Amino acid sequence: MRPSRSRRDRSRRHHSRNHLTERCGSHRFAVMPAHSRLQRSIALHGALFFIGQGVLLLVVTLAYRMGWQRFALFLGISAVYHGLMTSLLFFHWADFHVEESGALLPRVNLPNTLTFGRLSSIPTMLFLIIQASLYPIVPVILPFMCLVFATDFIDGMVARKRNQITFVGRYLDSSSDYLMIIAVSIIFYYYSLVPLWFFILILCRLVLFALGMVLLALRAGKAYPLSTFLGKASIFALMVLYVMKIAGLFGVPWIGNDRVVQYVEYAVVLIVVISLVDKAIFLKQMFAKSSGRQRGNPPAQRSA
Repeated sequence: MRPSRSRRDRSRRHHSRNHLTERCGSHRFAVMPAHSRLQRSIALHGALFFIGQGVLLLVVTLAYRMGWQRFALFLGISAVYHGLMTSLLFFHWADFHVEESGALLPRVNLPNTLTFGRLSSIPTMLFLIIQASLYPIVPVILPFMCLVFATDFIDGMVARKRNQITFVGRYLDSSSDYLMIIAVSIIFYYYSLVPLWFFILILCRLVLFALGMVLLALRAGKAYPLSTFLGKASIFALMVLYVMKIAGLFGVPWIGNDRVVQYVEYAVVLIVVISLVDKAIFLKQMFAKSSGRQRGNPPAQRSA
């Protein structure tokens, strides 16, 4: 017995729907491609972080009765900054893959969210540091700086524990460290919180490695962001020193004591100088390896 025409039509429509919806089991709703879900997650993270930073700026401005001109300026800077950062990540979605398995992330994972948040906080941190010279905002700026700096270590720990180390995560981590230290160092030097020789030393340390990675990328086709123990130690030491410098502005006992801060500053200088030599040796080794290594194969990381 031949099936009726209406039954044949329903069968054709059924197969057409399954083809368009990729036959996701019995679920007949359209399935979004993996990279589209990831891009949507990137855009959502950028928008939410911008809103969060804007709300923080607004609350601090209202709580301490600050002028609206500087608030509007930094809100505009934050909007442009978040737009550029989100766009860059949006169009480089292919770098959101797990290094161990090569699998593309379905969405921005927790380690990258923490790093994304640290990058997002740079304009807000600059706003707070500048305003600290005019308003008693120590209850806001010290916890905020400590929280932002802490994410520099938490994101890596979480990524290793979950086996979610990603290519883009390495770049975001290195970029956030460099951008934050450079931006804060410029503000500190402008307000005479660090001497000129210290500022030049920090810039030399950061510029040396950044320039070396650029030259390595031009030579090998692609540079993989690798960290060393002394490199991380120098960043951590600088973050601790800058928190103590801010504490000193408000006369916070012990950690803001001038003599304690001075001793810590000398220790930081020693660590930075040693890390400067370490980076030079590290880059020399990377250039030597790149000459005999096939393009596209990342070198093993020297240390955690």
